[in-house]
Amino acid sequence: MEIVFEDAELARVCNSGPARRDRLGPDGATTLLRRLGQMAAAHHLADLRHVAAARLRPAANWDCFTLLVSLGDHGDLVVRPRDDPPGTLDDGTLNEYAVRAVIVAAIHRP
Repeated sequence: MEIVFEDAELARVCNSGPARRDRLGPDGATTLLRRLGQMAAAHHLADLRHVAAARLRPAANWDCFTLLVSLGDHGDLVVRPRDDPPGTLDDGTLNEYAVRAVIVAAIHRP
């Protein structure tokens, strides 16, 4: 899956080891790097359902296409499909099999 970032600062934090460690600490930086690797290796968003630690789930108080990807105790990645509008199923929900690129919008910390 292709991963793009909402802004340059978020891209810097996610792609730079020192920036990851500054933002999330050593354990959180390792978790973030692992999760981004799992996302990049996925063929589509639905593949993350098979990564138990990712705990892909809807984001509360956001639109129905925004999802959270768990970083464990270190928070969540807030992601949404890059395609606008995203592919949907007959019931209007997100077709996770059609999502092959996501935008990482934020790192939400608890």
